[in-house]
Amino acid sequence: MAASSATVTLGPELQRAVDQLVRDVAGDVIQIVEEIANDLASGARRDWYKNVRRKSGESGDSNDYRMELRGTSVRGIVYNGATRNLPRRQKFNGAPGTTTKVNQPTEYGYFVRRPGPFSRIFKGLNDAEYSQVMSYWQANGTLPAGYIARALVDTKGRKRPIGISKEGDNPLQADGKNVWKALVIDRKQAAIDARLDDLDKAIQRSADRFEK
Repeated sequence: MAASSATVTLGPELQRAVDQLVRDVAGDVIQIVEEIANDLASGARRDWYKNVRRKSGESGDSNDYRMELRGTSVRGIVYNGATRNLPRRQKFNGAPGTTTKVNQPTEYGYFVRRPGPFSRIFKGLNDAEYSQVMSYWQANGTLPAGYIARALVDTKGRKRPIGISKEGDNPLQADGKNVWKALVIDRKQAAIDARLDDLDKAIQRSADRFEK
């Protein structure tokens, strides 16, 4: 005990007993908190790829929730578990004036952003488009405006465009904002407010059970 405070550490058996007591007394409250967390996580999964293009699918599918009971507190935690080794910082490696890039596990789902208002994408060509572009190349020695090639020399050293794509507007052009914030953080308060009456009634029922 110090500065008028005290800390008590519960053993695993006692902690389980306390958790079970909370569940017995406040089961209705736990259920509603879990429903709110589940609604936020499932809504984020549902709407994620309305905001960004799908690649691996991991960043959107990794939106989930977990429940946490600590003493008399109940928390529904919505999180994104998409993790990838990404370069995050440079670290001094021992030699004067030198640094090394360090790849660290990064929960990258939190940093996904909507495309900006001027976002562009490149699409591959079908056979007819490819034939037209190659005819233009043979006649002019360049690609038409709005087309790019991955390379202009093939593996045999011949000058010809390889991997041609056509540039166009990104159909998901938006405001460039953080997707996690838009779909989870900004929706959190409305989700809670919508269940306030249910929470209030559940808390009252729990209080009545506790008094008995």
